[in-house]
Amino acid sequence: MIDFATLERPPSPNTYLVAPPGLCRAAEPELAAPKFPQAAPVVRDAFFRMAAKQPRVTYGAKDDTGLQYELVQRSALFRFPDTITVRFIPLAEGGSTLAIYSRSQVGYSDMGVNRKRVQAWLAALDAEVRAAP
Repeated sequence: MIDFATLERPPSPNTYLVAPPGLCRAAEPELAAPKFPQAAPVVRDAFFRMAAKQPRVTYGAKDDTGLQYELVQRSALFRFPDTITVRFIPLAEGGSTLAIYSRSQVGYSDMGVNRKRVQAWLAALDAEVRAAP
């Protein structure tokens, strides 16, 4: 499982990273992570409700804290695997944020698939969090 603090991205353009400022010392995120007023376990549960609605997603490893997970989503046509690592981060002032790193396992370019996935998942997560009781 990756460590976001020491994450080094490959030179290929087939990755997409969203993280809070300062989390990744060796990698620059494309987008700052959103903040949620809910606790990390609440956001995690909403994330998995959202992920369950996505096509061709399977679940992989999780860390001992239950706050970092790996998922795999396969492409529709050729079934190429993309790995998505998500970490739910409690904030000192309350609430939480997250980090998401999506990357292709096959090929050099992904034609923006990882970016589109993460942005769509963040929008769907926001809707899921807002709909939660």
